[in-house]
Amino acid sequence: MNKKSVGQPPEGLHETKSLASALPEKNAEQRPKYVQILKQETAGPAQVSPAKSPVGLGNSSPAESPVVEPKKTNAKGKGSKKNNFAQQNGKRPFRVFLKKQEVVALPSEIKSRELPIAPDNVVYFNGPTHYLSALYPCTVVVDGNEYNSVEHYYQACKLYVLTGEQSAAQLKASETPIEVKKATKNILKEAKIPAKKISAWKDKDSIAVLKHVIYHKFNQNDELKVKLLDTGDKILIQTYIGDTYFAAGANAKYTSTWVDRHVNQSLKYPENVVVDNVQYLPLVANGKNVLGWILMQVRDELRMRSSA
Repeated sequence: MNKKSVGQPPEGLHETKSLASALPEKNAEQRPKYVQILKQETAGPAQVSPAKSPVGLGNSSPAESPVVEPKKTNAKGKGSKKNNFAQQNGKRPFRVFLKKQEVVALPSEIKSRELPIAPDNVVYFNGPTHYLSALYPCTVVVDGNEYNSVEHYYQACKLYVLTGEQSAAQLKASETPIEVKKATKNILKEAKIPAKKISAWKDKDSIAVLKHVIYHKFNQNDELKVKLLDTGDKILIQTYIGDTYFAAGANAKYTSTWVDRHVNQSLKYPENVVVDNVQYLPLVANGKNVLGWILMQVRDELRMRSSA
């Protein structure tokens, strides 16, 4: 990939010049960044099973409503109750706790955009192999510090605010986005940070942090920037059943069916995706798809700068 020097983001992107502005309560010297010198003895990355398809940026709360995967019975429909609940691999259906998202009518005074819903006007993305995903391996430089992905920066910011700079520095030992996600979860657990506090950080700071690093990601990498701009005005949807905030709360098949059922309709959304406007974002399948809307705003800003 060809890299460009970091440019200043347009004003529309929360006017973020550094993480200090993405997190207003921190001054310039307190930006979450990795400690420059780390000992080699730092614990190495944990192994994650490739059978799973985790998506970054999701944090579930025990208070959220449960969604259970369909139950499978044996071929004859008989047997013990335990067998009827078992799947073919011998494991019981897993339970996913999802928050039910609500939508508030978009006020007329808020600048908005409207995109038509159609199968050929949608781009689905999910997981570390897709360039739109926060888990996609891609070097991003923010405030002179290198991060291996959007997920690395996002989790470093979270740990810095919730547990301190030293904890954020530990993530340097996690090479892949999936490893850094797991490491963050373990650090928060060891620090006994309550889920309510983590959720509060997400509600308050996550959008500004993501817009900041995602802009840098595409502005610094020409190939990825071209691919993003090539999506035109298509709706970008993160398809993941385990997240109704950053994603659609559904897999690609279900979301595709939802799109088919809403053909000839449109999605009207706030032009500027900020914390105060999340309530006005329309539902996509079962979720708010916040990451998708952030990517679309970054796309608009990059297109504006390219044509200037």
